[in-house]
Amino acid sequence: MNGWIFLGDAHLNPYRKDFTWDAFRRLVADPPEGLVLMGDFFDFWFGFSDNTHLESLYGDIREAFERLGEGGTRIIFLEGNHDFCLSGEIFGIRVENHRWEVSLQLDGLRLYLSHGDRASGFPHNLPCILLKNRILCSLLSLLGPKVITPLAFLWAARSRRCPADGRLKERLRSFALQKLREGVDVVIMAHTHDPEAVQWELQGRKGLYFNVGSFREGDYLLFSGGRFTLKKFKDGLP
Repeated sequence: MNGWIFLGDAHLNPYRKDFTWDAFRRLVADPPEGLVLMGDFFDFWFGFSDNTHLESLYGDIREAFERLGEGGTRIIFLEGNHDFCLSGEIFGIRVENHRWEVSLQLDGLRLYLSHGDRASGFPHNLPCILLKNRILCSLLSLLGPKVITPLAFLWAARSRRCPADGRLKERLRSFALQKLREGVDVVIMAHTHDPEAVQWELQGRKGLYFNVGSFREGDYLLFSGGRFTLKKFKDGLP
C-alpha cells in the first residue's frame, strides 16, 4: 500500500465536472493504507437517511470508493463547510467521520487534523458553526435531499464568488502553533486552498504544520516512509 494520503477542498460538483474526478480515481487506483478527506471533498454532501439521490449524482466515483473498501483502506472524513452531518458511510463504504477534529498516531507521531473552518475566527467561522449544529442538521434531514440538494448547490456556487480572506492563512498558522505547543507533533488542515509546510522549533522539539491545499488544483499531502511530502497531481491538469 502507498502509505497515507491527505487531501481536501476538491469541491467535486456533478454539475461542473473537471479533471479532479478522474485525478481522484487514478490517485486511489492502488488503495493506500489510509485516506484522510480533509473536508469540502464534495461541493455538497449531507448525511440524509436515504442518500440515493446524492449517490446517483456522484456515481462516477462510486467505483473508487468501492475499490478503497475492498482494499482495506482506512478512510477518515473530516467534515468541512460543504460536506457535513455525515452518516458514517459513503456509497455503502464505512468512513470514520468527525465533525470538527481528530487525533491520530502515525509512526509514533501525534497528529491533529481539522478542516480549518472553525479556526478561521469570528465571524468567518459562523457558517460552519451553524451548518454543523445538530438542530439545523435535523431540520435539513426532515426537508429531504430533493428539497435541500438544489438549494445547497446554489449556495455553493455563490460562496465561490465571495472574496478570499487574506488573513485566513495567518489565522490557521496561529491555530496550528497553539496545538503544537499543547504537545502534538504535526498539525494538518485545509480550507485555505493554498498548500504550505511550516516548521517550528518548540523547546527542543520540532513541530510541523501542513496545509494540504486544494485537490481541485491537484494538491495533496503524502505520508510514506516516515515522512510527509506535499505533492501535486499534474497529469490531466489543464
